[in-house]
Amino acid sequence: MKNAFYFIALLTGLFAVSCEEGIDPITRVDPGADASAPQITIHAPAEGVEIQVFEEVTSLTIDLEVTDDIEIAEVRVFLDGEQIAFFNSFKDYRIFLEEFTYDQLEDGDHTLRVVATDIDGKTSTEEINFSKSPPYQAQFANERFYMPFDGNYMDLISFQEAEVVGDPGFSEEAYVGPSAYSGAEDSYLTFPMDGLKNQEFSAAFWYKVDSSPDRAGILIVSDDTDRNQGFRLFREGSADEQRIKLNVGTGTGESWNDGGVIDVTAGQWVHVAFSISATETTIYFNGVEMLSATLSAPIDWTGAETLYIGAGGPTFDYWDHKSDYSAIDELRIFDKALTATDIQIMINAINPYIPTFPGESLYMPFDGDYIDLVGSQAASQTGSPGFSDDSQEGSQAFSGAADSYLTYPSDGLTSSSFSASFWYKVNADPDRAGILVIGDDETDRNQGFRLFREGSATEQRIKLNVGTGGGESWNDGDVIDVTAGEWVHVAFTIGPDESVIYFNGQPVNSAALSAPIDWTGVGDFVIGAGGPTFSYWNHLSDASSMDELRFYSKELTPEEVMEVYGGGYAPAEGEVFYLPFNGSYNDLVGGVSPTVEGMPGFAGEAAGGTDAYAGAADSYLTVPASGLTASTFSATFWYKMNADPTRAGILVISPEDTENAGYPDTQNLRTNGFRFFREGDATRQVFKLNVGTGDGEVWVDGGDNAALDPATDTQWVHFAFTISESEAVVYINGEVAASNGISGIDWSGCDFFSIGSGDPRFNEWGHLADLSYLDELRFYNKALTQEEVQANMNM
Repeated sequence: MKNAFYFIALLTGLFAVSCEEGIDPITRVDPGADASAPQITIHAPAEGVEIQVFEEVTSLTIDLEVTDDIEIAEVRVFLDGEQIAFFNSFKDYRIFLEEFTYDQLEDGDHTLRVVATDIDGKTSTEEINFSKSPPYQAQFANERFYMPFDGNYMDLISFQEAEVVGDPGFSEEAYVGPSAYSGAEDSYLTFPMDGLKNQEFSAAFWYKVDSSPDRAGILIVSDDTDRNQGFRLFREGSADEQRIKLNVGTGTGESWNDGGVIDVTAGQWVHVAFSISATETTIYFNGVEMLSATLSAPIDWTGAETLYIGAGGPTFDYWDHKSDYSAIDELRIFDKALTATDIQIMINAINPYIPTFPGESLYMPFDGDYIDLVGSQAASQTGSPGFSDDSQEGSQAFSGAADSYLTYPSDGLTSSSFSASFWYKVNADPDRAGILVIGDDETDRNQGFRLFREGSATEQRIKLNVGTGGGESWNDGDVIDVTAGEWVHVAFTIGPDESVIYFNGQPVNSAALSAPIDWTGVGDFVIGAGGPTFSYWNHLSDASSMDELRFYSKELTPEEVMEVYGGGYAPAEGEVFYLPFNGSYNDLVGGVSPTVEGMPGFAGEAAGGTDAYAGAADSYLTVPASGLTASTFSATFWYKMNADPTRAGILVISPEDTENAGYPDTQNLRTNGFRFFREGDATRQVFKLNVGTGDGEVWVDGGDNAALDPATDTQWVHFAFTISESEAVVYINGEVAASNGISGIDWSGCDFFSIGSGDPRFNEWGHLADLSYLDELRFYNKALTQEEVQANMNM
């Protein structure tokens, strides 16, 4: 009996321990000691997650954790403001772990809010935002697989989950969306290749490489270890660089593509894509072809049934191409061999272009492709058009060629009013050509429009013909000087009753329309030729260069044309001239085109924007003074000094010094205009302003107060000078460095500004080309106040 009693007591003790296992030991705490409100963690759904399933209404798993230092009293869960769960009974009164399902989730944006209260009345609230979207529709042509890695491993086209091996995870540092695949040791995903195998095959994804281990498989499909079937995309290298390679099995052999190298130290996401056609493979980084390799036969898929993601898997773990610790995002598979244009459209879709100007409906920057960034569609090529590295903006421009042009569908681009704009560098050979054309046939010109050129080797006239249904309207435009070899901004507008042609933001001719433009039956737009509807009169292909092509679904106003010409720049009050030097010498305010003397360049750095002017020996810019001179004047700019040579002109406008014995090679007439320059030695450079008043000159020389030490003043410095009818002032970094009284400036005989040198009107004292850097140069037709100068520093 005694043994039975001990046995029952033992069972009772074990039962008590078992029941309390996993629960905090019970230690009563005075509620008055409650120090903090409950802590809430929402494990699922994740912040920003997008749920995509076939069903219009689906279930949502909610995973919560609530803790408190004393005791939880109640937990309430709200979805979009409506309470969907309530808890006030807890097994462990300090730790509440709960996972439950809500089964009425509909499409739309949602907010999940959790409110927890402890026994002392302290309340905490935590919420996350997520969404449920309609089922994913393939975004790109021939797309057959899309895995965004947004909190799961689902292909959103088949809605099938990948199988998980090991313990891969998710990185919150995603390229797109809330998360990306994050590799781990002995971990990867597998996915069946049913429906994905094709003679033409491509894959694309964003990739942030982790060089540890120093080699790994990335995407693998194979039947066994001989590499004669399927493909193997993998990496190998060092802690500094990793080479992405592709091996493709052709049945009885294999093909190697050694791809390209990713800089590991940059720590950046890289868009990786590869294509497999019947005859070759190509690897692309960020849309740029790295390497192509030939195939002796098409890819052989025999027995290759499984895709391995993030490792070499059992068929390619030799040579240590095992699990990849890198991050992968936005994985897509296609049943075609992607082109560079296909890939660029895919990249652009991630960061879509937002139209810059009113009514902008098409934008082709021609930076290595013919893609319209508004419509995310590429123009079709006829013949062999190309690209020129001599661009007005960006890296490249369209370059025409014989029997070559582009066509682009007109769907959605025709409207009762229409405008187009582009930068144009004319090639007068051939002596006539179509530029932008759209028509319905070649029997008449009663529909669409024809922008074309004709002339001689020295000048080309830009003309516009518009079809009005029962007739046509001619606009004879104006002439471009071919010998100048300059980029010209061309725009034209077609409104209900007239067309207008603009050069460099200024209207050059208009023509009346008897009726609005007629688009009946028109086909594609033709870019760079007369095309099939306007090849007569020898308006064939244009060998000229074109950049920054834009269409608009409206008749641009003159102010809007000027805004487009200036790149959307809105000048400040009184601002008449602005050179940002961002890879060009384009004035963004008034359209003044500087002339380049010698070989100045660009600095590769800037005080503002992307680049700055870099001076060079015997080199400078000149700008026509028309429209830039007034009774009051100011100039502002950023400056990074090179004190060799020890004196130089910076900004000068002077009349011709015809009385000088050394004229025209030597000049120094200071009775008109102004001269802003520096002089000194390797330890001290003084900045001086000289102003001509018509009957004399005024010096603004602050001495030490207007001096910089080349050894220590090596950073960008802001300069400004103002000329009113009574005073001239020089500012350095927003502070007055020098000033002097003045009776006003006289501009007589001053026909151009020199930028970056005293040449050719102020060189007698050796103030020649300045090798310093200059940025953000602005002129004003007013005398800026000190407050305005300081505000200018922050522009």
